[in-house]
Amino acid sequence: MKKAVRYSIALALVLLFFFGMGSLYRHVRQERAQAVCGTLQVHFTDSLQFVSEQDIREYLDTNYGAYIGARLDSVQLSRIEDILENRSAVMNCEAWTTDDGTLHLDITQRAPVLRFQNGERGFYVDERGYIFPLHKTFSVDVPMVEGAIPVEVPDGYKGEAPDEAARAWIAGVLAMHRYISGSRSWQRSIKHIRVRPDGDLLLTLDGRSEEFIVGQPENIPDKLMRIDRYLGYIAPSKAEGYYRTVNVKYNQQIICRQKDT
Repeated sequence: MKKAVRYSIALALVLLFFFGMGSLYRHVRQERAQAVCGTLQVHFTDSLQFVSEQDIREYLDTNYGAYIGARLDSVQLSRIEDILENRSAVMNCEAWTTDDGTLHLDITQRAPVLRFQNGERGFYVDERGYIFPLHKTFSVDVPMVEGAIPVEVPDGYKGEAPDEAARAWIAGVLAMHRYISGSRSWQRSIKHIRVRPDGDLLLTLDGRSEEFIVGQPENIPDKLMRIDRYLGYIAPSKAEGYYRTVNVKYNQQIICRQKDT
């Protein structure tokens, strides 16, 4: 067989293949255009319980509208993702559809790392400082900072702190939390963190009656080093409970106050 004939046959087979693939693709698109969304399947990528499947369904019904019964190619997946990621407890949503008429949602919830509590009002923050409200029926066992929290947000607030000073303060507390969590000894020792009305942070240590004043959430490694020096050199020379407060908020200073002063 001549080379030209073989070339013509090969070219014809290639063209026939691409024609067939194109016809198949058009057929699949036509079938998909006629398919409708018949069910919703929600999958959570974590074990948190801030949001339930029923919450997701109700939130979509309210904010997106009808999707069950809609053509698959008309379901606005990016809009659904945006709507659900606007929920305070949802960090990420991945939405897609399959040819069997199912709308799939993969939900990743925000994981709180700290809880801030001021009387009856409180909120969580995640590792990025994103604020989201407490859940009515579910709580997470995370460290708590209590007292005169210098962050004013309304009930149900979600998002970053509303002003720069509040954002900086939360970022400082988160940095302190990361440092404490990274030290096995401090993680075991520090039992309570409180904020005084003057804004100073107070630490309570396991087995100690003193309150340790660290001031603003800054220079934490240096301040904890001074607490360590107090515990190693000053406290052993006095009776238990001799000092009421130990102030380490000032640079290179350890100021101790007795209980009767």
